[in-house]
Amino acid sequence: MYGAGSAAVVAGLRDQSDPWQRPVSDDTDPQRDIGPQPDIWIPGTRATAARARSFGVARTYVTLEPDAAPFAYSPMVLSLPQGIAEDSQRDRTGDSLAGLRAKLARRDKSASVRRPDPEYTDSALLATVGLYGPGRADVGRAEGSVAQTGPPAPTAGDLLCTLPDNADTDRSTAALVPEFLMVSGVGCDRTTRTPRMAEYPDDVPGLTPTFVRVRWTGGDKDEAARDDAIRRFHDWLTGTGDTGEKNSGKQVHDGLAVFGQDGFRAPSGSHAFLAAHDSATGLISDPGRPAGAAGAEAMDTALNQYRNAKGPGRVLFLLDSSGSMAGLWQGPGGAPGILKQSLGGLGTQDEYGVWSVASLGRSPYAELLPFGPHKRGDAERALDRAAVKDAEADPYGALKAALDTMAQKGRDDDRPELIVFLTDDEDDNHLMANGHLDELLTSARTKGVPVVMAALDSGGCAKGRPDQRISDASGGRCLDTKGDLVAGLRDEVARTGTGDE
Repeated sequence: MYGAGSAAVVAGLRDQSDPWQRPVSDDTDPQRDIGPQPDIWIPGTRATAARARSFGVARTYVTLEPDAAPFAYSPMVLSLPQGIAEDSQRDRTGDSLAGLRAKLARRDKSASVRRPDPEYTDSALLATVGLYGPGRADVGRAEGSVAQTGPPAPTAGDLLCTLPDNADTDRSTAALVPEFLMVSGVGCDRTTRTPRMAEYPDDVPGLTPTFVRVRWTGGDKDEAARDDAIRRFHDWLTGTGDTGEKNSGKQVHDGLAVFGQDGFRAPSGSHAFLAAHDSATGLISDPGRPAGAAGAEAMDTALNQYRNAKGPGRVLFLLDSSGSMAGLWQGPGGAPGILKQSLGGLGTQDEYGVWSVASLGRSPYAELLPFGPHKRGDAERALDRAAVKDAEADPYGALKAALDTMAQKGRDDDRPELIVFLTDDEDDNHLMANGHLDELLTSARTKGVPVVMAALDSGGCAKGRPDQRISDASGGRCLDTKGDLVAGLRDEVARTGTGDE
């Protein structure tokens, strides 16, 4: 018995059954990359089995025989630290993921949400289906809302294990995970963690583990004995026994008893827990009508969108170069130095550019570094050449042009994008005149490009200030000198780029 990444298994069964039997090259070797040819596969949903079926004219050497129905169920939940969760059970159910997240943001603006790797587990891919929502998703913004520094945790268990590594992160971070992990625990070394409560989005499909018999062409040695062993294991695991009917959850025996102890529910009816749990604090026995089952097409679409969104990033830096910035220019703590410190989050395949924002002529900006992929040294030398100008900045004109430019660059893909504006806020009068701020807020909401407003001013992100309103409208982040602006900016750029820092 072994586990493997869900997307790799789907691709292996669908497209690589021949080399899985007989590897012929180092490039494609499922025996090495996934494991031995299985006789049994238990995906997280029946739709995953459908995704693994081969279509078209390509030859296949494997046949999949999934059960008609799953043998257990676990809803996807937003696992929240108790200190920032809704108090009443009614407020923790009956709402979409977006609705629950909006309520969380109103309760605690510093709270964040994380999700494991959709490439690796079905539960994370189901969370991604819910995260993107129906219709044409703004995938870049959705991914930005769960972005973190570094790669995502492979599994929900790994995610819940790593959150307590930092007490502040553990107290302020919600996790999109299957409910059963809040019962079974995650087997971490660390035993001290923030108590959590589950909120139940009604538009995120749940886990429905399904038994799949896998038959390989030519794999008929000891066929009768193998079939008998697999049948007996199937009946033990699923609770089918001699009746031919799966257990309803009222009398759980054998393999299902283990699933029950670990927090799974019955696969049908009211989805009652398969076992009573003293440790089920924070869960709701009847959270209401669940989301419909995930479809194979929806899961494949979400996975493809995720892969596109996690490609090389695009970042446009706007550097306030007006005269008032003269005292904030020199050294590593000066404006160009701050931008240079953030470049470590960008890799050689990322595209980025730098605009100098000071109005000497008709254009509100001048190009310091053309947009495209760069070596870090080349970008740093361009910033070294940046100079303060004897002119005012036009933040309205520069931000409007930046939003239009980045929206145009991202019109045909879902790659992560970011605009960074580093400023002292001395020329905010240009934002407030002639309804410019309202116009800019509308553009920020509709263009789908997060804007990080980095204010070299301790009050730049105060409630109601233009910086705070622009970053909120765009789905970005506001940074000022009340916090660690340099570290915050470095993190935001690293979430968008593919660099090593």
